[in-house]
Amino acid sequence: MASRNTTRAAEPALDPAEHVTPPVAGPARVALYDYQKEWISDESRFKISVKGRQIGWTFGTTLRHVRRRLANRGTTVWISASDRQSREAIEYAKLHALAVQETFEHEEIEFPGIDDRAQQLTFKHNGARIIAMPANPDTVRGFSGDVVLDEFAFHRDPVKIWRGAMAIVSRGHSLEVISTPNGQQGKFWEISRTAGVPAFGAAEQFTWTKGIWSVHWCDVYRAVAQGCPVNIKELREAAGDEDTWAQEYCCIFLADAENYIPMELIVACESEHATIELPEGFTPRGRTFLGVDIGRKKDRTVAWLDEELGDVAVTRCVLTLERTPFRAQFEAIEPLVQLADRCCVDATGIGAQMAEELVAKYGAGRVEAVEFNIANKERMATEVKRGFEERKVRIPASPAIRRAMNAVKRYTSPTGHFRFDAERTEAGHADEFWAKALATAAAAGPGISTDFVASETSQAHASAEAYF
Repeated sequence: MASRNTTRAAEPALDPAEHVTPPVAGPARVALYDYQKEWISDESRFKISVKGRQIGWTFGTTLRHVRRRLANRGTTVWISASDRQSREAIEYAKLHALAVQETFEHEEIEFPGIDDRAQQLTFKHNGARIIAMPANPDTVRGFSGDVVLDEFAFHRDPVKIWRGAMAIVSRGHSLEVISTPNGQQGKFWEISRTAGVPAFGAAEQFTWTKGIWSVHWCDVYRAVAQGCPVNIKELREAAGDEDTWAQEYCCIFLADAENYIPMELIVACESEHATIELPEGFTPRGRTFLGVDIGRKKDRTVAWLDEELGDVAVTRCVLTLERTPFRAQFEAIEPLVQLADRCCVDATGIGAQMAEELVAKYGAGRVEAVEFNIANKERMATEVKRGFEERKVRIPASPAIRRAMNAVKRYTSPTGHFRFDAERTEAGHADEFWAKALATAAAAGPGISTDFVASETSQAHASAEAYF
């Protein structure tokens, strides 16, 4: 099934923020930065771009392929990390086509038995096509033409996507691989090493050739030096921690060896169907499980709601509360407790009173208080990792959640026990990880609870009373 509309621009509709000059007959004239010009004009068959975020790479690459398709009949297959990104690419392509008053048809293509959709532009004067779709090994096969792998380091099943892409370009077509780094793992990291890309940023040159690869490297500093309107100071502060800044903006491939859950597993379980905000009018189809990690001043409180569909836990809500009084936390979390079939709550330290109150109100069969001791943390962390390994979780595609899931490290103590912890940063203390771990424990059933003794309860009440 496909929905179709034909568009012809009466006047070009352009976004001034993208530095586009008025169109003229022939190829669109666009005021580009030098790094964009170098990439667009490079006609090498195999190209790779290692680049920082928000510097206009998608805009420039879609312009290149609109020009290419207007000049040469054929097909460009654009494969993005997500459905949102593939739709964004098509919107850019439509913008460029409108700029030269090119008539095109826009169709949405459905695949039998698959939720993913492809977006297709067909140019009327020669029948050339640009097809954009989210990465899915089941949908990329069967095409022939040029291929763009956009944000390839974040594709699910990158090896299968790579094999499909190679089949598409096998008859002399071009392949462009574009991404921000995502750790020292995965197919993009492998290609980058082969192409001579430095692991730790600060490339001595910005373009070079190694083997079959024409390499383009551009971090945020180079982009700003060439005129890209980014405020580095503000952006660095907004990034929240040095690891995010280094990888997302400085093109540094972070070593991942110490992290308990590798980034590759995390990205593979990201899904457009998982949500941070509870969907409006949400009515569960399966059982729901809630995990609540309690914080107050140093750490945030995070409530994580999963819905069990078959044997897969799909995230429906990730509620984050920062520096929030305990009474306000209780009021914000209680609706999620009421929605959940079972709930596990952090009962360690300052979390003890809230856990006790929720148990008293909803019963121990529905709300379980969990102490974060070494044994419980090991059990919960192990179950979370198993879920990622077996692809039985679906989480939102969020940099903050991705970072939290990857932040936990496993340390071996002198006695042979494992300790799980994460560095405390401005972005938190892996709070989302532990909230997810508690939701997973809730789904597993009773058995990880803490028995409160009178003295502990009284002490927790006294220490937390001032915050209510």
